[in-house]
Amino acid sequence: MKRVICTYCNTHIYTYTGPDDPVRFKAEYFIPTSPAYLRPQKGDRIKCPECGIEFVAFSNQLSTIQMLSDWPFQGTGMQEWKK
Repeated sequence: MKRVICTYCNTHIYTYTGPDDPVRFKAEYFIPTSPAYLRPQKGDRIKCPECGIEFVAFSNQLSTIQMLSDWPFQGTGMQEWKK
């Protein structure tokens, strides 16, 4: 099992229970960490149930899967730029 982290809002959103190598993005492998989070359904695009950002890539690390948003925000934990 691996923790699935949204790098946009730095929230632990799911627990991944699927195979490690390669990671398989099947809805059945993603267990929500909060009752408020809906489990993804087959065919859904994966997005963060906390902040709503849509993911474009992921990084499979030792104990986590880091979900990445668009390039300016990958791994930053920033919500948005203030003008």
